[in-house]
Amino acid sequence: MVASLHQHIGINEIALLLDELFEPLNRIETSDIFDDRCLGRRLHSDVVSLRNIPHYPASAVDGYAVRASDTAHASPARPARLTAKSVYWVNTGGWVPEPCDAVVMIEDITEEDGTILLSRAVSKGANIRPVGEDISRGQIIGRRKERISPYNKALFAAAGYRRIQVLPLPRTLFIPTGDEIRSLKTIEGEGDLRPGTVPETNSLLLSGIFNQWGYPLDVHPDVLPDDPEVIENTVHDALADYDMILLGAGTAKGKRDYSAEIISRVGELNLRWVRMKPGRPVILGKASGKPLLALPGFPMSTLVATWAVVYPILKLLEGSGPAREISTTEGMGSLEKITTKLLMHHSSSQGIAEWLRVKCADIDGERYSWIMPSGSSTMWSIAEADGFSLLPENALEHPKGSPLQVWMVKKVDWQKRALYQGSNDPGIERLPSFVKARGAEMVIRSVGSLGGVMALAREEGHMAACHLLDPATGQYNTPYIKDIKGSENWVKIHVYDRIQGFLVKKGNPRKIRNVHDLARKDIKIVNRQSGAGTRVLLDTLLAEAGISCQYVMGYESVAITHLEAAGLVASGAADTALAIKAVADAMDLDFIPVAEEPFELYVPRKFLDHPGVAASLDALEDPSWRKVVEAMGGYVWKN
Repeated sequence: MVASLHQHIGINEIALLLDELFEPLNRIETSDIFDDRCLGRRLHSDVVSLRNIPHYPASAVDGYAVRASDTAHASPARPARLTAKSVYWVNTGGWVPEPCDAVVMIEDITEEDGTILLSRAVSKGANIRPVGEDISRGQIIGRRKERISPYNKALFAAAGYRRIQVLPLPRTLFIPTGDEIRSLKTIEGEGDLRPGTVPETNSLLLSGIFNQWGYPLDVHPDVLPDDPEVIENTVHDALADYDMILLGAGTAKGKRDYSAEIISRVGELNLRWVRMKPGRPVILGKASGKPLLALPGFPMSTLVATWAVVYPILKLLEGSGPAREISTTEGMGSLEKITTKLLMHHSSSQGIAEWLRVKCADIDGERYSWIMPSGSSTMWSIAEADGFSLLPENALEHPKGSPLQVWMVKKVDWQKRALYQGSNDPGIERLPSFVKARGAEMVIRSVGSLGGVMALAREEGHMAACHLLDPATGQYNTPYIKDIKGSENWVKIHVYDRIQGFLVKKGNPRKIRNVHDLARKDIKIVNRQSGAGTRVLLDTLLAEAGISCQYVMGYESVAITHLEAAGLVASGAADTALAIKAVADAMDLDFIPVAEEPFELYVPRKFLDHPGVAASLDALEDPSWRKVVEAMGGYVWKN
């Protein structure tokens, strides 16, 4: 059934639609005060104390309970003499029995032959906490919708509660689907995944997010096949036990994408697709008043759809307020929202809100950010990101240096984080773990050798590495560096030499021998980005061989890292690539050596005392790191 179907709505319209479609759950739940699972639950109604706290007159000090009238005329010259029978010893918090109506501190008392001497008078009620001083019976001690914290949890227990009424936690079921999806329980090794199949990981992603939010999530024990009847029957049965059902994938319009059809048959279809990237193909419907959602299958799409749609629904069902009042910061688990300056230009699609994964660094008091790989299936960048940004639908161009709002999901020690820009290198990529062990942090942005040193010249990094060959002189790096303004204030550190060469599949099936073979029409390469030292080396080799790049198939195909290039050769997407020996060994490829090149690090002198830079330079001398690099192969130490 289709009722009031909304298609391609803006992200800001979602909350209003949710408020129209769904109502808070009308059941009341109780939570055990002595169970830590009550923490974070929201109170169903105001809580009033069942007791006075304290419920008896309690001593505020260690000392003797006395009758104030017995001390009326006490003075240093004529102290009051009290017998043991007329006083009563009490500890702090102890009961002050009648007829005592005051407590004398032990520090103000002198004992002499069993008699208590008091040199000054005390007034009635002195040092006594009266009944109900903290909380009076009937006093409100918790407000509706307030979260239960460790502090009011203890207060509720003291006030006489063992169980407390709370707003209901919606019960949600996630059902993964897809013939190509394999349950993690059935995968033991790499060989268990045949081409075209992928492990089911979205259940882990969603379970973790729900746990952070404090909501329960059940995952269906099986990955359902792309069979609409099987999926429909499973959804129908689950409606009896759950308040919300999430279907994994099947949201596009392919031949096996049945989610919209199934939701229409089980209930009514209300929403198809949101104008946001990624996460566009979200589908929403309801049956028996309960939300049915189909989430896109790619991890980043699943993540943003969960933030934008699932979280507001959970809060609405719980009774925490209308969806339009829900904080995006809270749903994302953000620590804070900061303003940064973009290190690179970014273009957005017109009319579509765009989610970005962002990494950040502070350079001389200015916070910069750069956008990480944006594919909706890219899981690494989700885990690596410092935070996320949402660009509005009407924002098309974002020039370098323009402000970018970032919801931070990681805590960053800005003063101890050093930004490395420059050449990609697997050995350097192992260094941050050793920097972290020294109490600092090193983050890497692979922008190519030339990109790194120019970023350093613009004061957009703390250090840069390069291996740029100057064809005219045959020298590395120096001919480029000496012409950069301010480079006379840089310190050069020779890290190691690297062996560059052509990667080919095992056995070299294409019989590639040297650069001349790149001109063959049956050979396709993958190149590196403009400004990368490896691309400069390739251009030099082609020029020396008299080969124009226009005759090299794949010359415009770009891999950002050596490992990415190696992966394309290993998969057969390219026949060869110029890269370092370490990645050939890592990907089990054959290697045709071409050159040994120096890999050098440049650091402005003013940053030598920066905690992140100092830790990075110290880590370069760490024998443990050098041992790791040596095991990778293709590196040569010169010192």
